[in-house]
Amino acid sequence: MIARLLVVLVVLGLACGPRGGETTTPTVEGPGYPTQMVDPASIAGDFVVEQEVRMTHPRGENTFRAVLQKRGGELVLLGLAPHGGRAFLLKQTAAGVEFESFMPFELPFPPEYILHDVHRTWFLGVSELGTDVSIERDGERVRERRDASGAIVERTFERLDGPPEGTIVVRYGAGLAPNAPVTAAPPDEVTFDNGWYGYRATIRTLRWQPL
Repeated sequence: MIARLLVVLVVLGLACGPRGGETTTPTVEGPGYPTQMVDPASIAGDFVVEQEVRMTHPRGENTFRAVLQKRGGELVLLGLAPHGGRAFLLKQTAAGVEFESFMPFELPFPPEYILHDVHRTWFLGVSELGTDVSIERDGERVRERRDASGAIVERTFERLDGPPEGTIVVRYGAGLAPNAPVTAAPPDEVTFDNGWYGYRATIRTLRWQPL
């Protein structure tokens, strides 16, 4: 899995120019991500957020920009190459995930892997009340720590069946307000540590707007 991720990082960090788009509809779920993604139509409210993402991994570091938009029943993630052109476009609807590539080669894994980290960060929370709560869902234990105001300061994911060992930890800086980023601004900075596969994403919010 880490090798698959690095393919994306290298493309985003080093791509020199786009090519003609290719659209595919992935159908294979990855064994490392049993979590079911949320249907965008079930998320009440629309938003767009522009982000700078710095990826740190065993082979170095890459930085790129991305735009995430949720409107109606669609969730769209646009990855931008350093020259400003498009690297890829991912769209999720109730019908599934569509992927349009502007990269010089095909991804060797289902593109919805990219959306899994997005959903873990923003949409796969714990509904129970409390400052330290957890649930078991889709073969994982999901735990949240919240401050006195109810803002989420940390969310973790652990596998119940053993491998891969380790924990995915999302830290929300000053705190993720209730219903952010849909109807409230996300934190200025979020870190996503994937202890399963050994990489970290530092996500900095550049612009957020409800739609």
